[in-house]
Amino acid sequence: MNSTLFRLFGFMKKAFWPYFIGLIFIGLLTMAIDVSLALLIKEMFDVLEHNQILFSKILIPLKRYMWIVLLILVIRPIFYYIVNKSAAITTGNIRTTLFNKLTKLPLLFYREKHSGEVISRMTNDIVEAEKVYKTHLVRFLSFLIAGIGTTTVAFIIQWRMGIIMIISASITILINFYFAKKLRFISRDVQQKLANLTKSLTNILDGMHVIRCFNIHKIILGKFYNDNKDVLNRSNDRVDTQSIISGLNMLVEMVSFFGVATFGAFLVLKGITTIGVIIATVQLQNSLVQLIQVLSRFITNIQGSLAAADRIMEIIDEEEEPEYYITEETDKENLNSAILFDQVSFGYDANLVLKQLSFILPKDKVYAIVGSSGGGKSTIFKLALNFYPPLMGNIAIDGGSISHQSIQKLRQMIAYVPQDAHLFTGTIKENIAYGRLDASFEEIQEAAKLANADNFINEFKEGYHTHIGENGAQLSGGQRQRIAIARAILKNAPILLLDEATSSLDSESEQLVQDALDKLMKNKSTLIIAHRLSTIEHADLILVVQDGIVKEQGTHESLMQSEKGIYKILYQTQYNMSEAT
Repeated sequence: MNSTLFRLFGFMKKAFWPYFIGLIFIGLLTMAIDVSLALLIKEMFDVLEHNQILFSKILIPLKRYMWIVLLILVIRPIFYYIVNKSAAITTGNIRTTLFNKLTKLPLLFYREKHSGEVISRMTNDIVEAEKVYKTHLVRFLSFLIAGIGTTTVAFIIQWRMGIIMIISASITILINFYFAKKLRFISRDVQQKLANLTKSLTNILDGMHVIRCFNIHKIILGKFYNDNKDVLNRSNDRVDTQSIISGLNMLVEMVSFFGVATFGAFLVLKGITTIGVIIATVQLQNSLVQLIQVLSRFITNIQGSLAAADRIMEIIDEEEEPEYYITEETDKENLNSAILFDQVSFGYDANLVLKQLSFILPKDKVYAIVGSSGGGKSTIFKLALNFYPPLMGNIAIDGGSISHQSIQKLRQMIAYVPQDAHLFTGTIKENIAYGRLDASFEEIQEAAKLANADNFINEFKEGYHTHIGENGAQLSGGQRQRIAIARAILKNAPILLLDEATSSLDSESEQLVQDALDKLMKNKSTLIIAHRLSTIEHADLILVVQDGIVKEQGTHESLMQSEKGIYKILYQTQYNMSEAT
């Protein structure tokens, strides 16, 4: 708890001292109201007890109390503003830090974590963790100061009564701390159940068209209901524990109040103290009871917020994608190679996807990779981009091992056009500009023209400033692909990776995209993953990858001469299928 709490304070940075000073003053002002009310009651009853029933004498302390309250009502909102502003700054710092961390994590993290889980930590957990310093600590520290002041005044006016108040407060605190660990565990579980619910919702939203098409909404609703029920059941466990704590606290408060009232009456009868002192002490006891209730709620409620903060810290503590430093080491024998794989092995789990795979892509050449699904084709691209480190072997880009190049510089040398182009919510211009952020509008237009995208872009009312929706929802598949190609053209990287860029397009779109790709590949070292083999007939070399190794390699003509070759069988199968349709 302490380490997580201190780490949250670390996000306050310059806002820490305004926040802390604001809390102190809120506590002092809360104490001033409680203490001044108790002293007012004491003074008034002392006047009555001595038969000095003069309204003017009662009016004096009453006026004093009213002025104190008015002053506090004016000042306290200022300090609440300071505290809330500091809390908002802190939340912004946490959100920025977490998002920045997410952009630096290796792709293996996202392979293992569901997107709904990550979204839950960015949303649900941050909202819950924010309560630590926006609500819980504000109440705790302010009422703690008020409680100390209240107890001190009670000791001053009647120390015997003060002892009873301290004993009752101590018992209440012990009860709450006893249940704190259990509540922390339950609260953490609730946050995990909420994350599961978010994952379920993400899957439903992503697959809504499939749900409608196959009429499986009842099955999906049932799964969502089960996840929602898990959240409810675990939340009920937390409520049950909080109810037990609340009941025990109330028992201690009632016994304490009865003890103060009874013992106070005894002291009055013995002539040890006055009725005014006893009534003032009872008022202080009532204030302390309220403060203890706040404290008990703080101890129970903060467990859920700290559990959420723990989940945030888990991501912040994740190991980032390594930043390799640039060195002068270069393989002199491969200075003319754009990409080199030397005995590379890799697997996501225990199963190897690539097994001692080797090939060299010379500069300014076009190589194609073909093979059945699951053979490791896309994995080659991920390793070339250094998304994952190889388990064995060496990978070199532009003649230098990737282990001796900074990831940022390495990726600047490569343009990547995936099979399913991802576009960001925003305008067409913004999406193309991600290829090179300092590009002028004229350069963006030129890239779009080369990608055969300029014509359809200008058909939109707002042209390049058209908002395309989530992942380019306003565009067709071919249009999205051409925007992605324009982005790659704008980047103008010397190495190009194309991952089946035309496999899911209709004939007209495929022709436009293929023409754009031909322009993009000019004077580039290009590696293509091909699904439609007719698009790679003119490649300088074709690699047939199966079961993680290169089974065949050669030009289209040479591979077609092998009667039982894998490539020839694949090509003829596709040709026969196209003839049949």
